[in-house]
Amino acid sequence: MKVTSKQLAELCGVTRGTVDRALNNRPGISQETREKILKVAAEHGYRPDFLAQSLVKGHTKTLGVVLFDIHNRIFSQLFISFEAEARRQGYFIYLVLSSKDQELETEYIHSLLDRKVDGIALSPISMGANFEALLAKSRVPIITFGNRVSSKIPYVWIDDKNAIKDAVHHIAGKGYRRIIYVSPPLRFKGKSNIYVPEQRYKGFVEACSVMPELWHTVVSDSDYLASVLRLVQQSQEKLAILCSSDIYALDVLRYLESHGIRVPEQVGIMGCDNIDILNYVTPHLTTIDFQVDEIGRRSAAMLIDRIKGESIPSRTHVPYSIIDRDSL
Repeated sequence: MKVTSKQLAELCGVTRGTVDRALNNRPGISQETREKILKVAAEHGYRPDFLAQSLVKGHTKTLGVVLFDIHNRIFSQLFISFEAEARRQGYFIYLVLSSKDQELETEYIHSLLDRKVDGIALSPISMGANFEALLAKSRVPIITFGNRVSSKIPYVWIDDKNAIKDAVHHIAGKGYRRIIYVSPPLRFKGKSNIYVPEQRYKGFVEACSVMPELWHTVVSDSDYLASVLRLVQQSQEKLAILCSSDIYALDVLRYLESHGIRVPEQVGIMGCDNIDILNYVTPHLTTIDFQVDEIGRRSAAMLIDRIKGESIPSRTHVPYSIIDRDSL
């Protein structure tokens, strides 16, 4: 039978207020009394009634996290650090996956709100005024990472545009004069939220615009591997392939090598994200690292700060750096 805080107080011969101080490590009682209450609570298997506490205190100590993709290691790494920070601050996490389905994303947001979460961290695929209005009506703190919704909703990520601009200059500095930019999500422009791919594409275009000697093209079709192979085979000069994420870079690397094209001897490849599985790939992939663990930690900490009523910036950029390895 479940033991309540009232019964625990009776067993210890103290008030419920004293039990609350002991269980929540608050001042106002002696160390001897605190240890006695904790000992009796452990002996009787006492567990706090979070539902009852939420009715009294007005919060549930729970957060919702909505991701559109868990197969990309960047998001699983981010979630691990987010959960660790939230747990450190006493919060439990509901994780839901929209699988790039906008209707499902909206359904999950409603479900999290029905469960009275104190706040939501969101990597959205939806966009537009209706979606922004939905989030505004939720009346709980919301923070976004990855794709941005609007300037009214706090956002944590890197400066994608400048990161890709730096990548183009890095490639040019290696002596390459021909670059293929691979970004399959660009084909969904106007259909779903692709804020990150769009920012990275803008960075690529801006970097190339100041280097007229640099031949460049963009591949964004669904059959991007075959398109890249064809461009590589047609080129009379060694190419560099810059991919908008490491996942695409690894696919390109594997596909080219399966067709007898050696990296980096015949073509150079660079990715973006620095996902952890790169430690097990040969040749080691040149990429952009943006401290994904820090993004997860900051997102959780800032969301909790907002729940507490503290002000947080509308945009937070985490530093990034180019990791120069063997694939260029």
